[in-house]
Amino acid sequence: MKQVIAMCLVALLVPLWACPAQAVVSLGGTRLVFDGRFREATLDVSNPGQAQVLIQAWIAKPGAAPSAQADLPFVLTPHLAQIPAMGRHRLRVLYEGVGMPLDRESLLHLYVLEVPRRSEARQQLNIAVRQRINVFYRPKGLAGDPADVPLRLRWQRGTPDSHTLSVRNPTPFHASLLNIAFNGVEVSEDLMIEPFSERLLPLPKTLPEGLSRLAGEGCLSFKALTDYGGQRDFSTQGHDSEPFTARLRDASGRTLASPQFIEKC
Repeated sequence: MKQVIAMCLVALLVPLWACPAQAVVSLGGTRLVFDGRFREATLDVSNPGQAQVLIQAWIAKPGAAPSAQADLPFVLTPHLAQIPAMGRHRLRVLYEGVGMPLDRESLLHLYVLEVPRRSEARQQLNIAVRQRINVFYRPKGLAGDPADVPLRLRWQRGTPDSHTLSVRNPTPFHASLLNIAFNGVEVSEDLMIEPFSERLLPLPKTLPEGLSRLAGEGCLSFKALTDYGGQRDFSTQGHDSEPFTARLRDASGRTLASPQFIEKC
């Protein structure tokens, strides 16, 4: 997900400073999947502005400081690049061939920093913009289809007193979910579930007026991101504390796995 880490300071507090217009570079995707069958993966970076820009790019481990030098078996080239006005540049991510797990996907972060142009004007604030996207290294030979991961997630309600909802990912792929809701109440705005892992989500203890109780049967709904950054809708009915899986829904709300059945939720 893209992150902007620097912005104009409050203009009202510094009325004499001018914040120059910045041509924020545009990345060619919100995520990058590195298919292990190939030697490299690429990402296009575009400059929609009227002036040349300088960018710096690097790869880091999740949870590490963005500025930290990552000891990873990947090379990102070029590390520095100038992009002409209205131009485009291509970043290449290359893998050394060893050093990453072979039984599951691995998650990395790719950062692109737009270096602000130096200005000779006085009382002017330059802006540096840094963007980040997820990189998924996917070794060749993994069993299963990444598109089916949301269908294979195993959901389960806790006891009525625990107010929890667990989700287990039995696949070697990451699951990226958005807008997870149970009985119309948002449980999590976004959630990434690592391969072969389980997450526990807290459920609200009380519900807004007019909504059914959380105990027993309930409606689960969420969106799942595809390899290309698109979104697909899923939902299902959960029954008490029995494990359950979700179904893909089309635009009309019909469950694609069973055309004759429309989910109550």
